[in-house]
Amino acid sequence: MNFTEHTKIRKEKFGTVIFDTLTEKIFITDRIGGEILCLIGQGKDLPEIVGELSGIFDGDRQAIEKDTVEFTHQLKLNNIVCT
Repeated sequence: MNFTEHTKIRKEKFGTVIFDTLTEKIFITDRIGGEILCLIGQGKDLPEIVGELSGIFDGDRQAIEKDTVEFTHQLKLNNIVCT
């Protein structure tokens, strides 16, 4: 999974900002979404992202996987990432 060429990511105090320069849309995510974006930026695939998040955050691994799949699906729908 990689960011599309028209995606810019910036960490802020309140979360992470995603800017799609093609459509000029702005998305804002919380700390967990920012962590997912950081892992995508490191070239991690979905199983690696879920594994890392499970080590960082307390919670049921299945719930973490479900939420991560949903989040990355939204990123794909908005052309923020490609597979």
